[in-house]
Amino acid sequence: MSGKAPKVEVGRAAPDIVAPDWQGNRFRLGDLRGKQNVILVLNRGFICPFCRRHMARLHASRDAIRERDAQVVIIGPDSAEAFGRYWESGGLDFIGIPDPERRLLRRYGQEVRLMRLGRLPATVVLDKEGIVRHVHYGGSMMDIPPVEDILSVLDGIRTSKL
Repeated sequence: MSGKAPKVEVGRAAPDIVAPDWQGNRFRLGDLRGKQNVILVLNRGFICPFCRRHMARLHASRDAIRERDAQVVIIGPDSAEAFGRYWESGGLDFIGIPDPERRLLRRYGQEVRLMRLGRLPATVVLDKEGIVRHVHYGGSMMDIPPVEDILSVLDGIRTSKL
């Protein structure tokens, strides 16, 4: 793992994020509190075919995600320029946060294993109060939860609030 970064835990408040998005706009995770559930995707970068496929599947499921009052936030090691090119080519409307300095990686306990080609994927689902409801740390570059599993977590959040 990169340093001694703690992993986030289910049932606890997620660490806040304050960082510029790929367009240079200030993003603060706490600003979504009380408004939307959040799917945080800490990916390996646009070079990773598994991460690209996962983002495409999330994009294809954007209506189902919106129906569950959720926002997707992608965090990756690529530059703002690379995010811009990827977002524009794919028509993505997610929030994209460049993290080339690994600051957010460390805050969320995303693992880096040199023998497994760098960052390993991680997915964290937060409820509207900013509480971690689900976390998945990938054990390999292809270990990413299916979108259907993420939608089920969001359904569970909605059901528990009724």
